[in-house]
Amino acid sequence: MTFAKTAFEQIERELRKKNFGILGTVSTDGRSHSTGVMYAVSSQDEPLKIYVVTRTRNKKVRNIAKNPNVSFVVPLSRRLLSFVPPSCIQFQGTARIVDATDKAAIRAFESSYVLRMILRLESDIVTQHDDQACFIKISPDPTVFTYGLGISPLELGRRAAHAAAKVQIPSELLEE
Repeated sequence: MTFAKTAFEQIERELRKKNFGILGTVSTDGRSHSTGVMYAVSSQDEPLKIYVVTRTRNKKVRNIAKNPNVSFVVPLSRRLLSFVPPSCIQFQGTARIVDATDKAAIRAFESSYVLRMILRLESDIVTQHDDQACFIKISPDPTVFTYGLGISPLELGRRAAHAAAKVQIPSELLEE
């Protein structure tokens, strides 16, 4: 497999620009479960983490409680050329459930207006449904995979087989 040249800085920039991803978990009977989620990225001065705000009764939380192995995909849609497949960032990692008062997760969600709105919306849902809020804290594995990142749609059409990249997260951004 040939890999495109992609710098981690480009991946991190795209992760921070977006706030929607697809979280994959494994159910107790070994079946895959994927769900679209709004996410936030840890502060730049902290190890790289992805945070998802959710509720303790949700299937993704129950799945992670039994099996912390997850996958995460961030589609990078093309505004003008919606018929061209989106680029994407994807990785595997481990997740754990952290309390709704987790300072790092709250800091991540306070980084933008949209994410602050998501926090408020989840808080309203929790209140209305007598549920409990929590965060999913995702620690990516050291290798991130991309497809089509940094490649024009024309180049993607010509060299689709060469649009994949495999990038290492810098060690200083990984938790020890």
